[in-house]
Amino acid sequence: MRFLLLMITGFIFLLPVKSQNFITPTILTTLTPDLNETSGLINLNGEIWTHTDNGGEPELYRINTTDGNIIRTVEVHDANNVDWEDIACDEDYVYIGDFGNNDGSRTNLKVYRVSRSDLASSNDVDADKIEFTYSDQTNFEPNYHYTNFDCEALTSFQDKLYLFSKNWVDSQTKVYELSKEPGEHIAEYLATFDVNCLVTGAEMISSLNTLLLTGYNESGGTYTWLFSVFTGAGFFEGNNNKLIWTTLTQAEGICYAGNNEAYVSSEKFAGVIEPTLFSLDLSGYMTQVDVPVNSPLQVFTYNNQLEIVTQSGKGLTGNLQIIALNGNVMMNEVLRYQSFIKIPLSFPKGIYLISLKSGSNIFSVKMYLAGQF
Repeated sequence: MRFLLLMITGFIFLLPVKSQNFITPTILTTLTPDLNETSGLINLNGEIWTHTDNGGEPELYRINTTDGNIIRTVEVHDANNVDWEDIACDEDYVYIGDFGNNDGSRTNLKVYRVSRSDLASSNDVDADKIEFTYSDQTNFEPNYHYTNFDCEALTSFQDKLYLFSKNWVDSQTKVYELSKEPGEHIAEYLATFDVNCLVTGAEMISSLNTLLLTGYNESGGTYTWLFSVFTGAGFFEGNNNKLIWTTLTQAEGICYAGNNEAYVSSEKFAGVIEPTLFSLDLSGYMTQVDVPVNSPLQVFTYNNQLEIVTQSGKGLTGNLQIIALNGNVMMNEVLRYQSFIKIPLSFPKGIYLISLKSGSNIFSVKMYLAGQF
């Protein structure tokens, strides 16, 4: 995955750099037949929860990641499962997206909000309603599987919810910003990205500033996208990486499992492939570089090497070091009017400081390395 950062008049502009890789998921377990229509996935302090979609019960299910059985069932009161498609959370609430819209005609789209403390203590919980319409939808004529206003992906980031559309027409996705407060709201359109698949799940890893989207095509091809090094809600303005699964399935939900691993659930597919819980090892794809606005350096990670380039293209003199958090100097090189340097990426995963001392000036760049490339 390559990182390209450009400083112009004091601002950092993050230029998207696309890459794609094949990835083989690990099968953790098949899921109980009661979860044939599993749709969303969430990790609540190590507990993995899911729900079913169109016409299922208004219930949340905690699942056993070893045998795929349901450990606990929680009924959500004052809620209907018209088409629950994804689930998200913040520190206080769980958000359930009732916004499946296969023909683009729904006018009763909503997100149910459930207290996390209630969910932890009771098998019957009440829900608030966040009702919404899309800011850019004016036509509600039904057109089954030919609409760009279906939605199956939801995540929470800072003080807003973000919805990612499932575009049947052009296989792109649109991101919308939505209030977390109960009431009637407009989901504001922000941007579009060409994912070339049908997006079915989203997960924000705030600690790594990384967004995960997963989805499939109608032939059973499955994909997971990683978006990183973005600012604010500009998810598509940083770097992106497309992971192409080597397994045919119908991925529906995704959540972060910790340790650079994600869980992905799939529903019963083609009548023969059972609903399944997978894990994805993302350790080779989650690296970030923070470049301060006064830095003369551009930093890339690409093709198993670190590439450092001066912003101006002019050569620099000075002492360049890469230092681990424990103080170990991993590399020490004297630059003599150099504008480009390549370093093999053989460091263990961790956080490193790239430091350039040039005359009386010291410039530092922080690098988060999730694994060897």
